[in-house]
Amino acid sequence: MENKENVALTFYSEGYQSSIHSYTLPEEQLIYTALPAEAIAKCKQERDRTPVLILAENKLAGFFVLDAGEAVKEYTEGSGALLIRSYSIHPDYQGKGVGKKSLKLLPSFINNHFRTKNKVVLGVNHKNTAAQHLYKRCGFVDTDRHVFGSQGKQFVYQMNIKKA
Repeated sequence: MENKENVALTFYSEGYQSSIHSYTLPEEQLIYTALPAEAIAKCKQERDRTPVLILAENKLAGFFVLDAGEAVKEYTEGSGALLIRSYSIHPDYQGKGVGKKSLKLLPSFINNHFRTKNKVVLGVNHKNTAAQHLYKRCGFVDTDRHVFGSQGKQFVYQMNIKKA
């Protein structure tokens, strides 16, 4: 588990199931991401997807999936990349730095658990400016590539992971 000032990243475990099922987001955010319960169900169907919890003070504060499957090729060329899916911060923790801290923990989390991976990519909706600013502040760069999701154009952002 990676930890930064009481924010930590850890793999999903059944012990968090009730927190996952009570996790909600406002409708205006749900158009850009999936709820953790939905994302975990897909992870059970697709082995290349790994659900990750963002904990604040050991409570569920956010969630995302790291996907090492075929979908990565839509976002980047070459190997060694993980795709972030379904990233969200629970409304109770938004605006408190949890998102920023969680993304700052990503490089060490990936170095520790996905040793063959050297970059992380994601698609962020062109209308989701709050998420775009967060990702850029945390070390992601706009690749000038685009993919099209259910809500239209997404910018492809990438963060290179330096190996220790």
